[in-house]
Amino acid sequence: MRRCRLLCRALAVAAASAVCARASAADRIDYAAIRATKVIRAVRTDQPIVLDGRLDEPAWQRAAVAKDFLQQEPAEGAPATESSEVRLLYDDEALYVGGRFSDSDPRGGIVNELKRDYAMYDSDSVALVLDTFNKKLDSYAFVVNPAGAQRDAENYDDGRQVNANWDGAWSVKTARFEGGWTMEMKIPFRSLRFERRDDQAWGLNVMRMVRRKNETSYWSPQPRQFRAFKPSYAGQLTGLEGIRPGLNLRIKPFYTGRYANATLADLSRRGDGDGGVDVKYGVASALALDLSYRTDFSQVEVDEQQINLTRFSLFFPEKREFFLENQGTFRIGDQDSGGQSVGRRDFLPFFSRRIGLSSTGDPVPIMGGVRLTGRQGRTTLGVADMQTDSFGARPGENFLATRIGRDFGPAMVSGFYLGRESSGSAGSNRVAGGEVRLKFRHTMDVNGFAMGSTTSGGPSGTATRAAFNVAESMYSAQVSYTNISANFRDDLGFIPRGDVGLTAWDAARDIRPTSGLLRTLSFGTSGEVFDNSAHDTLVSRHLRAYSVQTYRDGGTFEVDADSNDERLTKPFEVSRGVVIPVGEYRFRQFLPTYTSNKSGRISGVLGSTLGEFYAGSIRGVTTGLRVRVDEHLAASATYAHNDVRMSQGRFTTDLAGFRVDTSFSTKMFLNVFVQYSSATKTWLTNVRYRLIYRPLSDFYIVYNDTRVAGGRPQRTVAIKHTLLLSF
Repeated sequence: MRRCRLLCRALAVAAASAVCARASAADRIDYAAIRATKVIRAVRTDQPIVLDGRLDEPAWQRAAVAKDFLQQEPAEGAPATESSEVRLLYDDEALYVGGRFSDSDPRGGIVNELKRDYAMYDSDSVALVLDTFNKKLDSYAFVVNPAGAQRDAENYDDGRQVNANWDGAWSVKTARFEGGWTMEMKIPFRSLRFERRDDQAWGLNVMRMVRRKNETSYWSPQPRQFRAFKPSYAGQLTGLEGIRPGLNLRIKPFYTGRYANATLADLSRRGDGDGGVDVKYGVASALALDLSYRTDFSQVEVDEQQINLTRFSLFFPEKREFFLENQGTFRIGDQDSGGQSVGRRDFLPFFSRRIGLSSTGDPVPIMGGVRLTGRQGRTTLGVADMQTDSFGARPGENFLATRIGRDFGPAMVSGFYLGRESSGSAGSNRVAGGEVRLKFRHTMDVNGFAMGSTTSGGPSGTATRAAFNVAESMYSAQVSYTNISANFRDDLGFIPRGDVGLTAWDAARDIRPTSGLLRTLSFGTSGEVFDNSAHDTLVSRHLRAYSVQTYRDGGTFEVDADSNDERLTKPFEVSRGVVIPVGEYRFRQFLPTYTSNKSGRISGVLGSTLGEFYAGSIRGVTTGLRVRVDEHLAASATYAHNDVRMSQGRFTTDLAGFRVDTSFSTKMFLNVFVQYSSATKTWLTNVRYRLIYRPLSDFYIVYNDTRVAGGRPQRTVAIKHTLLLSF
C-alpha cells in the first residue's frame, strides 16, 4: 500500500505540472505545416570540389539554397537573427555541403576549442543531421565550428538515445569573410549506411548556434524542449540518384608499445607491445558485422578519480572505441527525449565495462570477438560475443550479449540475453528478459522490462522496471519503478544496489520571461525512495526540491534542498577510521551552485554543500576555473573539499585537478591532466599527444604516472598507432 501511495503521489506531481502549464509558443506553431515546405534537392556535379571552405567553384551557384532558419531559443518560432544558407552537391563518391553564415559581430563567432568532439553548445556551431533511411528514427549528426573543429554523433530512437562518442570518416574546411564565415563539408557515401536504390530521399535538418546571443535555430524547426536532434522534425533531401554506399568495408589495424616504470628520458625499463585488427563490413544496407582479433582495448585517457561518501559503487563511463559503435542497439531501459532517464545509473542491464576490465580497472586480454548490429526493416538486431584470455589467477571467459527488437507502429517489443561463461570455478551467469516501449507522441512514452537471472551454484533472481516520461515546452516529468530481487545477479550489468524496490521521479515547471537577463526559471521536485525488494524495510530516501535559473548568456544558478533518510543494517566506514554505527538517520542539506557562461574567456563554477551528514555535519565547497587564451590554448583547475564532523570522528576530503589543453590545429593536440585525491592519497598524471593524420587514423604518445602515499611510483610510456582503410 505504501508503494502504491508513493507512485500515486509521484504521478500526481506530474499531472499537476501538466494541468498548470499554460499554452506555450510551441502550441501556436504548426510544425507539420512548416516541415512540409522544407524540401531541398541536391545537385549532381562532375566538377571537382576543392575542400578549402571558400565556395568558389561554379557548381555551388547552381545548387538550391536551404535558408529561412527559425529559432528554437530564445524566441521559439521567430526568424533567426543571423542569415544562414546551406547548399548540397554530390558526385559518385560523396555528399558535399556548403554553408555561408552571416555574423553581424565583426569579431566573428566564438570558438572555444579545436579538439575533436568539442562542446558544441559552448561555441558557435553548425550541425548537419541526416536520416539516411528516412524512417524518422535514427540519424547521423556532423557538427563544425567556425575554425573547422569537428564533432559527430549517432542518434537512435528519434533522438532519445545519443551516442556522442561515435566517430565518422568525413572532412570539413572553413574560411572567414568580412561579415561571417563559410564551410565546405565532404561526407563520403562509404561512411554512411542507406538503402541500395537508384533514387534516395533522406531526412535533413541543419542547426545553427550563435553563441554570443545563446541563439539556436533550425532550417526545419523543432520544439525548444528537445536539445537532441530529432529526425521526426527534419525536412527532406531529394535528388540523390545512382549513389551507392560502396563495399561498406573498413579495416583498422593497430599496434601499441608500452614501457612500464619508465620516464620520457629513460625508456630502458621493461617494455611490451601488442597489435591487432578490427574489421567492419556492411552485410546489408543497415546491418554491420564487426570482427576483431586481439581487440584494441588500450585506453589513452585515464579515469578521473571521484570522492565517494556513499555506501555504493561509483559510475565510470565507457571510453574504449570498440564498444562506442552502435551503443543504442544494446541499450535496455527507459530513455527520455534528452537521452537520459530517471535513476539510469542505478541499474544498467548491459554495461560494456564488465568486459575486458577487472574489478580494479586493470585491462584483461581480449582474444577476439564478433558483433552484428543494425536494423533491417522494422527489426533491430544486436549480437556481441567476446572471448577473454586468462589473466593471472583469473581464467578465460566468454561474454555474449544479444538483443532483438521489433517495431509495431508506436510500440517496440524486444527480447535480450546476457551471459558470462567461465572456464574456471567461477561458473556462469545468465540473464534473459523482455522489454516494451510505447510512444504516444513526440513528447510522451512509457516503457518497461522484466528479466531473470541464473548463476552456477547459486539461486535465481528477477528484476523489473516500468517508467513514464513526458517532455513538453513548459513542463517535464519522469516517473519510474525498479525492483531487483535479493538473488538477482547480472555480471554484464551495473548494479550499485541489490535487493531494492526503487521509486524515482523528477517533475519540473519552466517559466520563460520575454525580456531581461533571465532566460528560463525552472522549479520542481525529484526523489528516490529505496525499499528492499519485498517493500517491508526502508533502505534510504532522497527527496529534493530545486530551482534553476538560466541566464541569457548561458550561465545558471541552481539551488537544491535535500532531505535524506538512511537505514544502516551494518556499520559504514565512511572514511579511514571513521565508522558510522548501525541505526536510522535523517539529515538535510542545502546545495547552491553557480555556473558561469562556459563560452567566455574566463568561466567557472562555485558550489557548496551545507547541512547535516548522518548524525554529524558537513561543509563542502566545489570550485572550478577555466581560462581560454584563444582557441589553441586553455587551462582549467578544479577543487572540491568536504569537512565532515561527527561524534565518531572528524575527517576532510580533498580532490584537486589541473588540466592544460593545447590544440596546435584541428588535427594535433597535447593534453596534460594532473589530479590528487586525499581519500586514496593518490596523484595521477596523464600527458597525451594525439595526431589525426587522416580521418579516423591516429597516432598517440601517452605518459601515465600514478603515485600512492607509501607506495612505489607506477610510470608508463606508451605509443599507439591506428590506420583506417575504407572501401
